Amino acid sequence: MPQYPAIARETIEEAGIKIDYIGGTSMGAIVGGLYASGYNASQIDSIFQTSDFDKLLKDFTPRSSKNFYEKNSDEKYALTLPFDKFKVGIPYAYSKGLNIYGLFNRLLHDNRHVRDFDELQTPFLCIATDIETGKQVVLNKGYLPQAIMASATFPSLFSPILINDKLLIDGGVANNYPIEEVKKMGANFIIGVDVQDSLKSRVSLNNATRILVQISNLQMIEKMPEKRKQTNIYIKPDISDYTVISFSEGDEIIKKGEEASRAVFEKLKVLGTNYRKPKFKTATSQTDSIHIGEIHINKLDNY
Repeated sequence: MPQYPAIARETIEEAGIKIDYIGGTSMGAIVGGLYASGYNASQIDSIFQTSDFDKLLKDFTPRSSKNFYEKNSDEKYALTLPFDKFKVGIPYAYSKGLNIYGLFNRLLHDNRHVRDFDELQTPFLCIATDIETGKQVVLNKGYLPQAIMASATFPSLFSPILINDKLLIDGGVANNYPIEEVKKMGANFIIGVDVQDSLKSRVSLNNATRILVQISNLQMIEKMPEKRKQTNIYIKPDISDYTVISFSEGDEIIKKGEEASRAVFEKLKVLGTNYRKPKFKTATSQTDSIHIGEIHINKLDNY
């Protein structure tokens, strides 16, 4: 679900709680990875508010950025399909995720050297699913933007991500609430944000996205009661009317998140008295372009 986990962390910050470990799946991996890298909740909320996710979801390259041959092809063809061994195929997904991946790279530029996620400002892990075996893959090492992208690679929306010879998709298929994994990191008090959808009736299963979400939820629904028992402070927003791509309804989702977080604020506040309010480093913004003064090309007389 877009944006909600950031609202929970904003309430946690207000209560003065220092987070020692972070684990997340899918959107939780995105928000958790940003938070672990030094962004505070307000900065994360600003990122979601100012990003045009409808455009980011598409593998769109501005015409001005294309070379002559690409521009020429665009004018000839309305649809592009993969072609392999003299056979026309079907794309892996709606998007390869190039623009989203580019966004993660820019946002996490300050931590580009980190290969062990325990070395982030807050130790972090995220969960992906091995599409060949259906088993979860814990990602706590490697290249952070790639790990987050794998955890959030919703089937049919984004193409699978290859990491360490494993083809990975959204971790929500295998484990959307990685409480056991966070405990193994050393956590002994769990604040959990559950954005797991309930199972829908046939009337509600009226598009491909809802059907895929239903499939991924079948396994996790049975596990959630036990996971909830292990959670010390449980936050569950009422977001049943929204889907994983409800980016245009972000303000409404944020409001739902605020309501759920405020419902447990007194519990958080009591816990917060035992910790100092966390300090965040200032995440440096990266320039989105550079200015080229001159270009000199030599020895290309015949080009």
